[in-house]
Amino acid sequence: MTEDFDRFLEEARRALDAADRPPSDEEFPGGEGTAADGRIVARVSPDGLLTSLQADPRVMRMGLQELCDQVVHAVNAALGDLRSNLDARHGAVDLTGLAETLGTVQEESLRKMNDFVREIEELARRIEGRG
Repeated sequence: MTEDFDRFLEEARRALDAADRPPSDEEFPGGEGTAADGRIVARVSPDGLLTSLQADPRVMRMGLQELCDQVVHAVNAALGDLRSNLDARHGAVDLTGLAETLGTVQEESLRKMNDFVREIEELARRIEGRG
């Protein structure tokens, strides 16, 4: 029983630690988007800031408005990628499962505590009966 209880608590602690710990740049690089057939590449950090914008020199042949539209498209694609990465990261921690596990731990600990109290009461009655 104690081993099961300890295991449940350890699983819950690990899941909560993972949910609460901010990811490193290696674990979560942010987002990336492209436009103009890959000739424009935008990257955003995990906090949503534009960190780089790269453009192939051939994009200079575009008109100014078309170039601006393509840059906006690349940045929006990078932000969309960031959102997808965030959703995937939050989905990695099963909060519903964690809540169920904690509920199971609570129910099991209450049941075991009640069993323990009944055993103590029975032992006390036996001791009183001998006296």
